[in-house]
This record gives sequence, C-alpha cells and structure tokens, in this order.
Amino acid sequence: MNIVDFHTHIFPDAIAERTISMLSEKTQIKAYSNGTLDGLRRQMQTSGVALSVILPVITRAKQFDSILKFAVETNEHYDDLLSFGAVFPGDEDYKAKLRLMKEYGIKGIKIHPNYHAIDFNDKRTMNLVYAACEEDVIISVHAGKDVGIPEVINNTPDMIVDVLDQIRPKKLVLAHAGAWGMWDEVEAKICGRDVYMDLAYTTDNIDTAQLKRIIESHGSDKVLFATDLPWSGQKESIEFLKSLELGDEAENRILSSNAYTLLGVGE
Repeated sequence: MNIVDFHTHIFPDAIAERTISMLSEKTQIKAYSNGTLDGLRRQMQTSGVALSVILPVITRAKQFDSILKFAVETNEHYDDLLSFGAVFPGDEDYKAKLRLMKEYGIKGIKIHPNYHAIDFNDKRTMNLVYAACEEDVIISVHAGKDVGIPEVINNTPDMIVDVLDQIRPKKLVLAHAGAWGMWDEVEAKICGRDVYMDLAYTTDNIDTAQLKRIIESHGSDKVLFATDLPWSGQKESIEFLKSLELGDEAENRILSSNAYTLLGVGE
C-alpha cells in the first residue's frame, strides 16, 4: 500500500527556521519537521509515506506567480511530492489563473479563509470554487477553527453547507475532519454529504470515539489521510489512524486509494 499524506506545508529555506519558530511559539505547538522540502522528505522516509500533497497558502493575489512556479518545478522534479497551486478569492483574473494552472498540470488549489479574511460562503470565494469545479480542479479548504488565528472563524459547518447546497462541488476536501474543533456540528450537518474530509491535525486533538463515528458516518470512501505536517508527525498520525481499528478495507481507502482516485494518478 502506497500511503498518501493529502495535507502538508513547507516554507522557503530562507525563512523556514524563523517561520517555524514564530508559529510554534505563538501556538505552543511542537513542529515535527524543520518546515523545508528536505525536512518533509525525511519525514516521509521515516514514516513510509509514498506521496505528500503540498498545500501552499496564498495571502495576497500577487503571490500567484511564485506559488505556481514552485508547484510546477516541484512536480517536475519529485515523484514523491505533488504541489497544489493557489488563487486568492476576489482576484479579478481568477478564471484565467485557474486555466493556466490546468495547462501546467496542477491538480488542485488550497483555500484558507482565515488567511484571506474572507468567509468561505462569501461571493468571492464561491465564485472561485465554482470556477475551479468547471476546470475540474480539486479544492482543499481549511475548515473550522484555526489554532493560530483563534479570534475569528471564516469557515463554519453552516458556511460549508451553504456552499455544498449552492455549488455541489465534486472535488472539495474539508480539512481537519470536516471543521477543526467543531466536530459536533460536523456530525450533525456534514457527515454523509457528498464531500471529502481530510484528517489533518486530528492526532491527539479529537476524541477518538468521535473521530471514528465521523469516519463511519461520513463513509471511509470520502476520507483522506492527512497530517498538516509540520504540525503533526506522519508516523504518529498513521499509528493514530490504525488505533481506530476501522478495518483493513477502510484503512486502505483512507491511507491510499481514495487519494489516488481523487488525484487521478496511478499508485
């Protein structure tokens, strides 16, 4: 089985050390890697992860070109890494930029409403989601609370339901088991809907019985293994998933086959 981590982050080498230090101090969260591309690949070698999806977070529209350049170069040079791109909600050229990404073979985009300061069901974000669906691009979105920005929540389960009802995206991935720290609402409002969830940063952060209920209620065919590395370790997260005792078939789907099917690539 080739394990896929569907949610990882890295930083440019020049700023990785101070960025990790600053974020760790702010959130009081231990980092499991040094935040670099090489650090991610060392984690993969230790944990046995075969493919890691890198999710860049865009905070200004003008960052599009540098993020695209990084994604294209990474995907060309590494068989074990796959970088998504990013388009800022409200960017006037969002349709053209999505088409350009597709021309370069980029599989998906990352949306982080908290870092955009724009709600997920805001018209600007929904326009981007709709256009991404038209281009058959995967959308990974931060859902629920953000430990680093606890003051505001820009993507709640109600916002997610609004987007699901209005757009019905087929390749939307809700990070953090549907909505981080809002899992009662996930059980009540999201489970069973036609949407993917990843398991990023759930190790030691959610009651295991509740997570098992969420997975079984939602359906293991719509759940993706993910860590949020550097903020959760890959080896530790794999062990955590296996401790849920979901059964071999469900584990294989979550750790591997669901991701390869969604990405449209062979194992």
